[in-house]
Amino acid sequence: MKTVKYIFVALLLSSFVYAGNKQNQNEDALIMKALVYANSNPKEAAQTWKKLFELTNNEKYLVEYFYSSLAYRDIKDVIKELKVVLSKKKSKELYELLGGLYSKDGNTDGVIEVIEDMSDKDIESMYELAYLYSLKGDDNKSLSIYRKLYKKEHNWKSLKGVISILYKQKKEKEASDLLWKAIQKDKLPTEAYMVYAGFLNLTKDSNKAIYIFKKLYSKTKDKKYIKQLISLYLYKKDYNDLIKLLEQTHYDDSLLYELYISRKEIVKAYKLLDGLYKESKNPKWIGEKAILTYEIASSYNSVDKKVLKRMSNLFDKAFKLGLKGAMYYNYYGYTLIDYDYELNKGIEYVKKAVAIDSKNIFYLDSLAWGYYKLGKCTEAKKVATDMLKLGQIKEEDILEHIKKIENCKDK
Repeated sequence: MKTVKYIFVALLLSSFVYAGNKQNQNEDALIMKALVYANSNPKEAAQTWKKLFELTNNEKYLVEYFYSSLAYRDIKDVIKELKVVLSKKKSKELYELLGGLYSKDGNTDGVIEVIEDMSDKDIESMYELAYLYSLKGDDNKSLSIYRKLYKKEHNWKSLKGVISILYKQKKEKEASDLLWKAIQKDKLPTEAYMVYAGFLNLTKDSNKAIYIFKKLYSKTKDKKYIKQLISLYLYKKDYNDLIKLLEQTHYDDSLLYELYISRKEIVKAYKLLDGLYKESKNPKWIGEKAILTYEIASSYNSVDKKVLKRMSNLFDKAFKLGLKGAMYYNYYGYTLIDYDYELNKGIEYVKKAVAIDSKNIFYLDSLAWGYYKLGKCTEAKKVATDMLKLGQIKEEDILEHIKKIENCKDK
Protein backbone atom coordinates (compact mmCIF):
# COMPACT_ATOMS: atom_id res chain seq x y z
CA MET A 1 0.00 0.00 0.00
CA LYS A 2 1.32 3.43 -0.92
CA THR A 3 2.10 5.94 1.83
CA VAL A 4 0.23 9.13 1.15
CA LYS A 5 2.03 12.38 1.77
CA TYR A 6 1.19 15.68 0.18
CA ILE A 7 3.63 18.54 -0.06
CA PHE A 8 1.63 21.58 -0.91
CA VAL A 9 4.21 24.31 -1.28
CA ALA A 10 5.18 23.71 -4.88
CA LEU A 11 1.83 22.27 -5.90
CA LEU A 12 -0.47 24.94 -4.52
CA LEU A 13 1.69 27.99 -5.13
CA SER A 14 2.42 26.97 -8.73
CA SER A 15 -1.23 26.30 -9.46
CA PHE A 16 -2.53 29.37 -7.65
CA VAL A 17 -4.86 31.49 -9.70
CA TYR A 18 -6.26 34.67 -8.20
CA ALA A 19 -10.04 34.37 -8.43
CA GLY A 20 -10.86 37.74 -6.98
CA ASN A 21 -13.48 36.59 -4.48
CA LYS A 22 -13.34 36.51 -0.71
CA GLN A 23 -13.46 32.72 -0.29
CA ASN A 24 -10.48 32.20 -2.54
CA GLN A 25 -8.61 34.97 -0.75
CA ASN A 26 -9.39 33.33 2.60
CA GLU A 27 -8.32 29.91 1.34
CA ASP A 28 -5.04 31.24 0.01
CA ALA A 29 -4.34 33.07 3.24
CA LEU A 30 -5.08 29.97 5.31
CA ILE A 31 -2.77 27.85 3.13
CA MET A 32 0.04 30.33 3.63
CA LYS A 33 -0.66 30.38 7.36
CA ALA A 34 -0.55 26.58 7.61
CA LEU A 35 2.71 26.47 5.69
CA VAL A 36 4.28 29.15 7.82
CA TYR A 37 3.31 27.38 11.07
CA ALA A 38 4.25 23.89 9.81
CA ASN A 39 7.52 23.78 11.79
CA SER A 40 7.19 26.48 14.41
CA ASN A 41 3.66 25.74 15.63
CA PRO A 42 2.37 22.38 14.31
CA LYS A 43 -0.77 22.57 16.45
CA GLU A 44 -1.76 25.85 14.84
CA ALA A 45 -0.87 24.45 11.44
CA ALA A 46 -3.10 21.42 12.07
CA GLN A 47 -6.05 23.56 13.10
CA THR A 48 -5.57 25.71 10.00
CA TRP A 49 -5.66 22.63 7.74
CA LYS A 50 -8.82 21.55 9.51
CA LYS A 51 -10.40 24.97 8.84
CA LEU A 52 -9.41 24.66 5.20
CA PHE A 53 -11.18 21.31 5.02
CA GLU A 54 -14.32 22.72 6.65
CA LEU A 55 -14.21 25.66 4.23
CA THR A 56 -13.66 23.62 1.02
CA ASN A 57 -14.50 19.98 1.84
CA ASN A 58 -11.23 19.10 0.08
CA GLU A 59 -9.92 15.81 1.55
CA LYS A 60 -6.33 16.78 0.90
CA TYR A 61 -6.61 19.37 3.66
CA LEU A 62 -8.00 16.75 5.99
CA VAL A 63 -5.04 14.47 5.27
CA GLU A 64 -2.67 17.34 6.03
CA TYR A 65 -4.54 17.98 9.27
CA PHE A 66 -3.86 14.44 10.47
CA TYR A 67 -0.20 14.56 9.41
CA SER A 68 0.32 17.81 11.27
CA SER A 69 -1.44 16.37 14.31
CA LEU A 70 1.22 13.68 14.60
CA ALA A 71 3.77 16.32 15.55
CA TYR A 72 2.12 17.02 18.91
CA ARG A 73 -0.36 14.18 19.55
CA ASP A 74 0.05 10.48 20.32
CA ILE A 75 -0.31 8.39 17.16
CA LYS A 76 -3.02 6.22 18.75
CA ASP A 77 -5.16 9.32 19.41
CA VAL A 78 -4.74 10.41 15.78
CA ILE A 79 -5.73 6.92 14.61
CA LYS A 80 -8.79 6.98 16.85
CA GLU A 81 -9.95 10.32 15.46
CA LEU A 82 -9.27 9.22 11.90
CA LYS A 83 -11.38 6.08 12.41
CA VAL A 84 -14.26 8.24 13.59
CA VAL A 85 -13.97 10.34 10.45
CA LEU A 86 -13.86 7.20 8.28
CA SER A 87 -17.00 5.83 9.93
CA LYS A 88 -18.82 8.84 8.49
CA LYS A 89 -16.84 9.50 5.33
CA LYS A 90 -15.42 6.67 3.20
CA SER A 91 -12.30 7.76 1.36
CA LYS A 92 -9.47 5.83 -0.30
CA GLU A 93 -6.99 8.53 0.63
CA LEU A 94 -8.02 8.42 4.26
CA TYR A 95 -7.92 4.60 4.27
CA GLU A 96 -4.39 4.75 2.94
CA LEU A 97 -3.51 7.27 5.60
CA LEU A 98 -4.96 5.05 8.30
CA GLY A 99 -3.03 2.08 6.96
CA GLY A 100 0.16 4.12 6.99
CA LEU A 101 -0.44 5.16 10.59
CA TYR A 102 -1.12 1.58 11.68
CA SER A 103 2.07 0.52 9.94
CA LYS A 104 4.06 3.27 11.66
CA ASP A 105 2.58 2.18 14.97
CA GLY A 106 3.52 -1.45 14.30
CA ASN A 107 -0.10 -2.58 14.31
CA THR A 108 -0.20 -5.37 11.71
CA ASP A 109 -3.80 -6.29 12.49
CA GLY A 110 -4.83 -2.69 11.94
CA VAL A 111 -3.15 -2.55 8.53
CA ILE A 112 -4.84 -5.81 7.53
CA GLU A 113 -8.21 -4.49 8.66
CA VAL A 114 -7.76 -1.32 6.61
CA ILE A 115 -6.82 -3.18 3.44
CA GLU A 116 -9.63 -5.70 3.87
CA ASP A 117 -12.11 -2.83 4.29
CA MET A 118 -11.02 -1.19 1.05
CA SER A 119 -13.57 -2.19 -1.56
CA ASP A 120 -11.33 -1.33 -4.54
CA LYS A 121 -8.08 -2.95 -3.46
CA ASP A 122 -5.29 -2.49 -6.01
CA ILE A 123 -2.64 -5.07 -6.85
CA GLU A 124 -0.02 -3.61 -4.55
CA SER A 125 -2.49 -3.68 -1.66
CA MET A 126 -3.15 -7.35 -2.35
CA TYR A 127 0.55 -8.12 -2.23
CA GLU A 128 0.89 -6.25 1.04
CA LEU A 129 -2.09 -8.09 2.46
CA ALA A 130 -0.59 -11.47 1.52
CA TYR A 131 2.70 -10.48 3.10
CA LEU A 132 1.03 -9.27 6.29
CA TYR A 133 -0.98 -12.48 6.70
CA SER A 134 2.26 -14.42 6.31
CA LEU A 135 3.90 -12.17 8.89
CA LYS A 136 1.04 -12.90 11.26
CA GLY A 137 1.42 -16.63 10.68
CA ASP A 138 -1.85 -17.05 8.79
CA ASP A 139 -0.20 -18.88 5.88
CA ASN A 140 -3.42 -20.26 4.43
CA LYS A 141 -4.87 -16.79 3.85
CA SER A 142 -1.55 -15.57 2.55
CA LEU A 143 -1.30 -18.51 0.15
CA SER A 144 -4.86 -17.96 -1.07
CA ILE A 145 -4.13 -14.34 -1.95
CA TYR A 146 -0.83 -15.19 -3.67
CA ARG A 147 -2.60 -17.88 -5.72
CA LYS A 148 -5.22 -15.36 -6.86
CA LEU A 149 -2.51 -12.90 -7.78
CA TYR A 150 -0.60 -15.55 -9.73
CA LYS A 151 -3.72 -16.59 -11.59
CA LYS A 152 -4.31 -12.95 -12.52
CA GLU A 153 -0.76 -11.74 -13.21
CA HIS A 154 1.13 -14.95 -13.95
CA ASN A 155 4.44 -13.33 -13.02
CA TRP A 156 7.44 -14.24 -10.87
CA LYS A 157 6.48 -11.93 -8.00
CA SER A 158 3.20 -13.72 -7.36
CA LEU A 159 4.64 -17.18 -8.08
CA LYS A 160 7.46 -16.53 -5.63
CA GLY A 161 4.85 -15.70 -2.99
CA VAL A 162 3.05 -18.99 -3.59
CA ILE A 163 6.30 -20.97 -3.51
CA SER A 164 7.59 -19.29 -0.37
CA ILE A 165 4.41 -20.12 1.54
CA LEU A 166 4.33 -23.71 0.27
CA TYR A 167 7.96 -24.13 1.32
CA LYS A 168 7.15 -22.62 4.71
CA GLN A 169 4.37 -25.20 5.05
CA LYS A 170 6.89 -27.96 4.23
CA LYS A 171 5.17 -28.69 0.92
CA GLU A 172 8.46 -28.70 -0.94
CA LYS A 173 7.42 -31.14 -3.68
CA GLU A 174 4.34 -29.09 -4.53
CA ALA A 175 6.45 -25.93 -4.61
CA SER A 176 9.12 -27.61 -6.74
CA ASP A 177 6.59 -29.06 -9.21
CA LEU A 178 4.81 -25.73 -9.56
CA LEU A 179 8.06 -23.87 -10.23
CA TRP A 180 9.29 -26.48 -12.71
CA LYS A 181 6.02 -26.23 -14.62
CA ALA A 182 6.33 -22.44 -14.75
CA ILE A 183 9.96 -22.64 -15.87
CA GLN A 184 8.90 -24.77 -18.81
CA LYS A 185 6.32 -22.22 -19.94
CA ASP A 186 7.17 -18.75 -18.71
CA LYS A 187 10.03 -16.35 -19.18
CA LEU A 188 11.25 -16.13 -15.61
CA PRO A 189 14.15 -14.13 -14.15
CA THR A 190 17.44 -15.63 -13.04
CA GLU A 191 16.24 -15.74 -9.43
CA ALA A 192 13.57 -18.30 -10.34
CA TYR A 193 16.16 -20.72 -11.71
CA MET A 194 18.33 -20.21 -8.66
CA VAL A 195 15.38 -20.98 -6.39
CA TYR A 196 14.61 -24.15 -8.35
CA ALA A 197 18.25 -25.22 -8.14
CA GLY A 198 17.82 -25.14 -4.36
CA PHE A 199 15.03 -27.71 -4.60
CA LEU A 200 17.07 -30.17 -6.64
CA ASN A 201 18.68 -33.38 -5.55
CA LEU A 202 21.56 -33.24 -8.01
CA THR A 203 21.93 -37.00 -8.29
CA LYS A 204 18.24 -37.92 -8.51
CA ASP A 205 17.26 -34.94 -10.66
CA SER A 206 20.40 -34.74 -12.78
CA ASN A 207 18.60 -34.06 -16.08
CA LYS A 208 16.61 -31.18 -14.60
CA ALA A 209 19.73 -29.91 -12.88
CA ILE A 210 21.61 -29.85 -16.18
CA TYR A 211 18.76 -27.90 -17.77
CA ILE A 212 18.72 -25.37 -14.93
CA PHE A 213 22.48 -24.85 -14.77
CA LYS A 214 22.63 -24.40 -18.53
CA LYS A 215 20.01 -21.68 -18.25
CA LEU A 216 21.78 -20.05 -15.35
CA TYR A 217 25.08 -20.00 -17.20
CA SER A 218 23.37 -18.61 -20.29
CA LYS A 219 21.78 -15.84 -18.21
CA THR A 220 24.72 -14.95 -15.95
CA LYS A 221 27.91 -16.24 -17.63
CA ASP A 222 29.00 -17.21 -14.12
CA LYS A 223 31.54 -20.03 -14.43
CA LYS A 224 30.42 -21.68 -11.20
CA TYR A 225 27.52 -23.12 -13.21
CA ILE A 226 29.95 -24.67 -15.69
CA LYS A 227 31.61 -26.38 -12.74
CA GLN A 228 28.23 -27.76 -11.66
CA LEU A 229 27.55 -29.00 -15.20
CA ILE A 230 30.94 -30.72 -15.38
CA SER A 231 30.21 -32.57 -12.14
CA LEU A 232 26.81 -33.67 -13.42
CA TYR A 233 28.12 -34.85 -16.80
CA LEU A 234 30.89 -36.80 -15.07
CA TYR A 235 28.34 -38.34 -12.68
CA LYS A 236 26.18 -39.39 -15.63
CA LYS A 237 29.23 -40.43 -17.68
CA ASP A 238 27.87 -38.24 -20.43
CA TYR A 239 31.21 -37.52 -22.03
CA ASN A 240 29.81 -36.36 -25.36
CA ASP A 241 27.94 -33.43 -23.82
CA LEU A 242 30.81 -32.76 -21.44
CA ILE A 243 33.20 -32.41 -24.36
CA LYS A 244 30.78 -30.09 -26.16
CA LEU A 245 30.53 -27.91 -23.04
CA LEU A 246 34.30 -27.73 -22.62
CA GLU A 247 34.82 -26.98 -26.31
CA GLN A 248 32.32 -24.11 -26.12
CA THR A 249 33.55 -22.59 -22.86
CA HIS A 250 37.21 -23.69 -22.56
CA TYR A 251 36.57 -23.73 -18.82
CA ASP A 252 39.00 -26.61 -18.23
CA ASP A 253 41.22 -27.44 -21.20
CA SER A 254 43.26 -29.89 -19.12
CA LEU A 255 40.11 -31.97 -18.57
CA LEU A 256 39.20 -31.59 -22.24
CA TYR A 257 42.70 -32.83 -23.10
CA GLU A 258 42.24 -35.95 -20.95
CA LEU A 259 38.87 -36.63 -22.56
CA TYR A 260 40.35 -36.31 -26.04
CA ILE A 261 43.15 -38.70 -25.07
CA SER A 262 40.69 -41.23 -23.64
CA ARG A 263 38.83 -41.17 -26.97
CA LYS A 264 42.07 -41.33 -28.95
CA GLU A 265 41.34 -37.96 -30.55
CA ILE A 266 45.03 -37.13 -30.40
CA VAL A 267 45.05 -34.41 -33.05
CA LYS A 268 42.43 -32.42 -31.13
CA ALA A 269 44.37 -33.03 -27.93
CA TYR A 270 47.62 -31.87 -29.55
CA LYS A 271 46.05 -28.54 -30.54
CA LEU A 272 45.39 -27.73 -26.87
CA LEU A 273 48.94 -28.22 -25.68
CA ASP A 274 50.51 -24.85 -26.55
CA GLY A 275 47.67 -23.02 -24.82
CA LEU A 276 47.89 -25.26 -21.75
CA TYR A 277 51.63 -24.65 -21.40
CA LYS A 278 51.29 -20.91 -22.03
CA GLU A 279 48.65 -20.63 -19.32
CA SER A 280 50.36 -22.77 -16.67
CA LYS A 281 54.08 -22.93 -17.60
CA ASN A 282 53.89 -26.55 -16.45
CA PRO A 283 56.55 -28.62 -18.29
CA LYS A 284 54.12 -31.53 -18.22
CA TRP A 285 52.49 -30.10 -21.32
CA ILE A 286 55.78 -30.08 -23.22
CA GLY A 287 56.20 -33.73 -22.25
CA GLU A 288 52.68 -34.45 -23.50
CA LYS A 289 53.53 -32.65 -26.73
CA ALA A 290 56.57 -34.91 -27.13
CA ILE A 291 54.35 -37.98 -26.70
CA LEU A 292 51.70 -36.80 -29.16
CA THR A 293 54.34 -35.77 -31.68
CA TYR A 294 55.31 -39.41 -31.83
CA GLU A 295 51.76 -40.81 -31.54
CA ILE A 296 50.37 -38.71 -34.39
CA ALA A 297 53.26 -39.66 -36.69
CA SER A 298 52.84 -43.31 -35.67
CA SER A 299 49.13 -43.21 -36.51
CA TYR A 300 50.12 -42.24 -40.07
CA ASN A 301 53.03 -44.74 -40.18
CA SER A 302 55.39 -41.84 -40.70
CA VAL A 303 57.80 -42.06 -37.79
CA ASP A 304 61.27 -41.15 -39.04
CA LYS A 305 64.43 -39.61 -37.66
CA LYS A 306 62.96 -36.11 -37.95
CA VAL A 307 59.98 -37.12 -35.81
CA LEU A 308 62.25 -38.86 -33.29
CA LYS A 309 64.54 -35.84 -33.12
CA ARG A 310 61.59 -33.47 -32.57
CA MET A 311 60.19 -35.77 -29.89
CA SER A 312 63.61 -36.02 -28.25
CA ASN A 313 64.11 -32.25 -28.24
CA LEU A 314 60.72 -31.74 -26.61
CA PHE A 315 61.41 -34.33 -23.91
CA ASP A 316 64.85 -32.88 -23.21
CA LYS A 317 63.34 -29.41 -22.88
CA ALA A 318 60.58 -30.68 -20.57
CA PHE A 319 63.04 -32.50 -18.28
CA LYS A 320 65.32 -29.47 -18.22
CA LEU A 321 62.36 -27.34 -17.09
CA GLY A 322 61.65 -29.75 -14.24
CA LEU A 323 59.38 -32.48 -15.60
CA LYS A 324 59.63 -35.68 -13.57
CA GLY A 325 57.74 -38.94 -13.62
CA ALA A 326 58.32 -42.62 -14.29
CA MET A 327 55.78 -42.70 -17.09
CA TYR A 328 57.58 -39.95 -19.02
CA TYR A 329 61.01 -41.48 -18.41
CA ASN A 330 59.83 -44.88 -19.62
CA TYR A 331 57.94 -43.56 -22.65
CA TYR A 332 60.91 -41.56 -23.81
CA GLY A 333 63.44 -44.30 -23.09
CA TYR A 334 61.44 -47.13 -24.65
CA THR A 335 60.78 -45.14 -27.84
CA LEU A 336 64.49 -44.40 -28.25
CA ILE A 337 65.27 -48.10 -27.64
CA ASP A 338 62.58 -49.48 -29.92
CA TYR A 339 63.76 -47.36 -32.84
CA ASP A 340 67.47 -47.92 -32.11
CA TYR A 341 67.79 -44.17 -31.72
CA GLU A 342 70.30 -43.28 -29.01
CA LEU A 343 70.05 -46.66 -27.25
CA ASN A 344 72.23 -45.80 -24.27
CA LYS A 345 70.28 -42.62 -23.60
CA GLY A 346 67.07 -44.62 -23.82
CA ILE A 347 68.32 -47.18 -21.28
CA GLU A 348 69.35 -44.44 -18.85
CA TYR A 349 65.84 -42.95 -18.87
CA VAL A 350 64.24 -46.39 -18.48
CA LYS A 351 66.49 -47.01 -15.46
CA LYS A 352 65.11 -43.81 -13.92
CA ALA A 353 61.60 -45.19 -14.34
CA VAL A 354 62.56 -48.54 -12.79
CA ALA A 355 64.21 -46.74 -9.86
CA ILE A 356 60.85 -45.12 -9.12
CA ASP A 357 58.78 -48.29 -9.59
CA SER A 358 60.84 -51.47 -9.64
CA LYS A 359 57.83 -53.79 -9.87
CA ASN A 360 56.25 -52.28 -12.96
CA ILE A 361 56.45 -54.93 -15.69
CA PHE A 362 56.24 -52.31 -18.44
CA TYR A 363 59.29 -50.49 -17.14
CA LEU A 364 61.16 -53.78 -16.62
CA ASP A 365 60.22 -54.86 -20.13
CA SER A 366 61.65 -51.62 -21.54
CA LEU A 367 64.90 -52.18 -19.65
CA ALA A 368 65.18 -55.83 -20.74
CA TRP A 369 64.43 -54.82 -24.32
CA GLY A 370 67.13 -52.14 -24.17
CA TYR A 371 69.73 -54.64 -22.97
CA TYR A 372 68.62 -57.03 -25.70
CA LYS A 373 69.07 -54.34 -28.33
CA LEU A 374 72.59 -53.67 -27.05
CA GLY A 375 73.35 -57.40 -27.17
CA LYS A 376 73.65 -57.64 -23.37
CA CYS A 377 71.69 -60.87 -23.18
CA THR A 378 72.70 -61.83 -19.61
CA GLU A 379 71.37 -58.54 -18.24
CA ALA A 380 68.28 -58.83 -20.44
CA LYS A 381 67.51 -62.37 -19.21
CA LYS A 382 67.97 -61.35 -15.55
CA VAL A 383 65.46 -58.51 -15.91
CA ALA A 384 63.05 -60.80 -17.82
CA THR A 385 63.31 -63.35 -14.98
CA ASP A 386 62.47 -60.63 -12.46
CA MET A 387 59.43 -59.77 -14.57
CA LEU A 388 58.17 -63.34 -14.63
CA LYS A 389 58.45 -63.57 -10.85
CA LEU A 390 55.93 -60.74 -10.51
CA GLY A 391 53.09 -62.85 -11.91
CA GLN A 392 51.44 -64.03 -15.09
CA ILE A 393 52.10 -61.78 -18.07
CA LYS A 394 49.35 -61.42 -20.66
CA GLU A 395 50.62 -58.55 -22.82
CA GLU A 396 51.53 -59.92 -26.24
CA ASP A 397 54.30 -57.39 -26.89
CA ILE A 398 56.04 -58.27 -23.63
CA LEU A 399 55.66 -62.00 -24.24
CA GLU A 400 57.18 -61.53 -27.69
CA HIS A 401 60.13 -59.65 -26.16
CA ILE A 402 60.66 -62.38 -23.56
CA LYS A 403 60.65 -65.04 -26.26
CA LYS A 404 63.35 -63.20 -28.20
CA ILE A 405 65.38 -62.53 -25.07
CA GLU A 406 65.30 -66.23 -24.13
CA ASN A 407 66.94 -67.05 -27.45
CA CYS A 408 69.45 -64.21 -27.13
CA LYS A 409 73.17 -64.89 -27.03
CA ASP A 410 75.74 -62.42 -25.78
CA LYS A 411 77.76 -60.77 -28.46
